[in-house]
Amino acid sequence: MEGKISVLDLGCGYFPYEGSENEVVTTVDIRPDVEPDVNHDLFVFPYPFEDNMFDVIHASHIMEHMQDCVKFMEELYRLAKPDAKIIIKVPHYSSGRSAWGDPTHIRAFSSYGFNYFSKERRDHYGDCDFSLVDLKLQHTRFDRGFFVSIIISPFFSMLANLNVKFCEKVWCYWVGGF
Repeated sequence: MEGKISVLDLGCGYFPYEGSENEVVTTVDIRPDVEPDVNHDLFVFPYPFEDNMFDVIHASHIMEHMQDCVKFMEELYRLAKPDAKIIIKVPHYSSGRSAWGDPTHIRAFSSYGFNYFSKERRDHYGDCDFSLVDLKLQHTRFDRGFFVSIIISPFFSMLANLNVKFCEKVWCYWVGGF
């Protein structure tokens, strides 16, 4: 285990992160039927891990369910080793199906929201200090066949990421959600 990258997959569900041979993955989910390594309710803080334990943390489609996003980000900060990589995927506010279609979603997100967790901002939130390294919009794939899902959605994603601010202010309403 020494020399291996420690990875935490929060809310792993039925499709957990499959690490490479140099990674040790710990999966967490509230549902025992998905057979996580750790069965835990992510609304209950603190999570059952020591401080500074993980090199990489995956939180895919978890944050939109959180009642307290600030506490959630503080918990990720506590669990992450210095210079850890945290990968968060959330529905963009422009996606009616992904963001607002699920009745358990409490909120949706914009590209600006994660900046509030850096102490570089005077109006930062929480006892954490993240640096946003990369942000990408991904066009919601429709169930309308090969052309739309394989050609059009990736093309829209590419265009949106040329200028995310323009996309959020104008363009995302024309082409559907991200």
